[in-house]
Amino acid sequence: MTNKMNDSTKIAVTVSVILLFVIIFAATVLVIGSGIDFSDVQTMTGNKIAIVPVKGMITFGGCGGSLLTGSLACASVEQVKSLIEQADNDPSVSAIFLDVNSGGGSVVASRELMRAVKRAEKPTITWIGEVGASGAYYVASASDYVMADADSVTGSIGVITTMYHYYELMDELGVNVTVVKAGNTKDIGSPYRPMSEQERQEFEDMVDGIYVDFVSDVAENRNMSYAYALNLSGGKIYLGKEAVELGLIDEVSGRHEAILRAGEIAGIKGEPRLLERERKKTVWDILFN
Repeated sequence: MTNKMNDSTKIAVTVSVILLFVIIFAATVLVIGSGIDFSDVQTMTGNKIAIVPVKGMITFGGCGGSLLTGSLACASVEQVKSLIEQADNDPSVSAIFLDVNSGGGSVVASRELMRAVKRAEKPTITWIGEVGASGAYYVASASDYVMADADSVTGSIGVITTMYHYYELMDELGVNVTVVKAGNTKDIGSPYRPMSEQERQEFEDMVDGIYVDFVSDVAENRNMSYAYALNLSGGKIYLGKEAVELGLIDEVSGRHEAILRAGEIAGIKGEPRLLERERKKTVWDILFN
């Protein structure tokens, strides 16, 4: 009885070993026949480029959108920052591609987004579509590499603030506004009265201070001297083909070519895969934002 059991065990072990060998051999043949190159592991894991849209006005506030498509009508700082951070922490992503089509936005919002781009550890590449000006260029300048179409509009490094005054119209309509305040300049910029020269000077000083910060950051981001960046500023706008000659961008290209260049910068072999995480607005967001 014992000898029969030993013989059965030996046969079972032998059969198992043979089956295991056959499975390993078949798997090896299958892999070799499939042409998989194990020396290029990155193409299977880290060959993605994350597309991060920066479209519309850059703002801290909520975004409206199309009722039918739900597409965002602005670049919400928190949402764009979240997309950048997700891509930076995703092991399958090798580069972050900012797809810009924006005329800018508020000062602090643009600067906050610019800082988010600078914080990213992975290569950041920007392509400017129709327009990437003012605050949008502020954001783009922080990228490792900036591209645009030959006829994209960029630059517009400057600061503007606008105040409306309609006190004369109110006088004609017979409308009187009484303002009670504590502090001489508490109602500075009020539309109900003319602005004094002192108040105008205060606003000009404030705008000039912001302008200096803007130019300084662009100079640092683009490895320029402050004097050179200042010479390119003043609110001047440039086409992409002019901007590349001035050093505001690095290359003139189409969007597809820009994506391929991003792949090269990230060390991706072959055609990069695109990862798009653009959030769509819901009908609820659009109606009740």
